[in-house]
Amino acid sequence: MKNSILSIFIICVMMSCNNSTHTHEETSENGHHHTDEITLHAEKAKRFGVETSVINLGDFCETIKVSGKIYPDENQKHTVVATQSGIITFANNTNLGTKVLVGEALANISANNVLGGDDNVKAKITLDNAEHEYKRISALYKDKIVTESDYLNAKEAYQQALNAYKPQTASATSTLSGTITAVYVNNGEYVEAGTPIATISTNKSLILKADLPERYVGMAIKDANFKPSYTDSIYNVANLNGTIFSQPTVSPIAGYIPVYFKFENSIGLIANSYAEVYLKGNLRHNILAIPLSALTEEQGDYYVYEKVDAECYVKHLVTLGMSDGNNVEILSGITPGMEIATKGAVIVKLAANSGAVPGHSHEH
Repeated sequence: MKNSILSIFIICVMMSCNNSTHTHEETSENGHHHTDEITLHAEKAKRFGVETSVINLGDFCETIKVSGKIYPDENQKHTVVATQSGIITFANNTNLGTKVLVGEALANISANNVLGGDDNVKAKITLDNAEHEYKRISALYKDKIVTESDYLNAKEAYQQALNAYKPQTASATSTLSGTITAVYVNNGEYVEAGTPIATISTNKSLILKADLPERYVGMAIKDANFKPSYTDSIYNVANLNGTIFSQPTVSPIAGYIPVYFKFENSIGLIANSYAEVYLKGNLRHNILAIPLSALTEEQGDYYVYEKVDAECYVKHLVTLGMSDGNNVEILSGITPGMEIATKGAVIVKLAANSGAVPGHSHEH
């Protein structure tokens, strides 16, 4: 969708005589020296979602970007195991990420045509005979024809046969409602009784593990933003009623220290997914920061676009500092009080590169 909008914009701006790029140098009323002034008609800027904001100094957290992973909460998961030995056949819904209900069958396990299957047939015959004898003795005992000892012996033989027999096909079912977060065996595989088949997690809460480089061990970590690998969305631990529950400890990974957060999964995040994590420390004051959406990139350099009047923008090369995944610190290139394009900056960039026919006269 975004590519389609940009393509439409390029066509529109090429056909317009009202948009132009000035490559001369001039001075504005506020004293800023302008080069490569870009002209973009206000109607087109609005149409393509260009928005601007006046930037000022504010608070910004000390931030470190690290890698991490989202795990299910160990207290909210259950592992389903094979109830007997045999060949496993998965139900259609037994896949990673599938939601299941309590009591729902994940797989059938058949003892047919496997080692021990013939013994199970013999056990069924023994059970049938013991059941028949128990019923016969019970009727005779009721009429006082056989002794109590005969009755108790028949009952015990039936119970032993019942315990020895296992149905040829058994089901492995979920003991809670949740999401399948792990599958340990393959469809059609032979499994022994007690073999783990799958793990079900309620996913009501999740654990975020971040790998902090040892050189930052002194950082007072208080919160985190994170971006799962399968989405471009950024989430904040505190906004999900989450907290850090483990300060940095010794890690099995050389050079890194694990930091753990627990949060409510009210937005349906997927467990066992990797994530970019922005660990947030102490609050810093009088920092100039802008949204990441205000940046454009060219050959490794980053630029923002200052709006100098209703239809004109000026491009500024900026030096970046820390980023929390949503905003980024600006070390140089712009100053507080400037009005910059915080959304649709790429549209302004396209206007600069469009080569449209000049037709705008800008009075400073």
